[in-house]
Amino acid sequence: MNYLQLCQRACVECGVASNQSILTALPTVVGASGSTGRVVNWINDAWTDIQMDHDDWGWMRSSNLLGGGVSFATVAGQASYPLGTGAGTVGVIANNFGKWDRVTFRNYTTSVGYTNEMYLDEIPYDTWRNSYMLGSMRTVQTRPVAVAIGPDQSVCLGPPPNGLYTVTADYFVAPTDMVLDADIPTGLPTRFHMLIVYAAMIKYAGYESAPEVLARGQREYNGMYAQLQAVRAPAISFGGALA
Repeated sequence: MNYLQLCQRACVECGVASNQSILTALPTVVGASGSTGRVVNWINDAWTDIQMDHDDWGWMRSSNLLGGGVSFATVAGQASYPLGTGAGTVGVIANNFGKWDRVTFRNYTTSVGYTNEMYLDEIPYDTWRNSYMLGSMRTVQTRPVAVAIGPDQSVCLGPPPNGLYTVTADYFVAPTDMVLDADIPTGLPTRFHMLIVYAAMIKYAGYESAPEVLARGQREYNGMYAQLQAVRAPAISFGGALA
């Protein structure tokens, strides 16, 4: 379902409009006001809430091996690469960025290509700062072997590169809004679109003090959300040894 269809379905489920009158009551999301306008906002808020439940939902990962992610050339002597586009940045703007998939960083000698590719060890920012940005180490320029994520989400390479390498990595995108009638909840499998409607019903019920709508929305939402987590939430894994 697109944005308009989600809003129309929520209006029907909440009793704001009937199946017969919904096309007249809500012909478009643009400029909607009153009770239908609130539903339009609740649908978008519900979609945002679902995206923010996990910052690493499967559909929010932009993978370098699937035509996404980042791929940027190093600059001689430049150790830190901020979010942004253009030379000396990672190639993705802050508004579209969620977080790094930290175990996916690799680099290769640009002139050689992928046959020269190697992993970058992910280390804490303070370790990078105290190891590679200390004294004469600041001026060392060679192939990076480690990567740290700065407080501003910049990619920090150690040692500083000599400008001959390409760095690749995956990241998770930021939550997206729906604005126009034809916008869709990007990445969310179609069979789970009603989850957004059920979440909007819960918001409607809180505003209108409608316990019957709340009960129905929560029941349907909880069942479908469990199914979504089973197929698209990040897999649970065991941590490494403590010592």
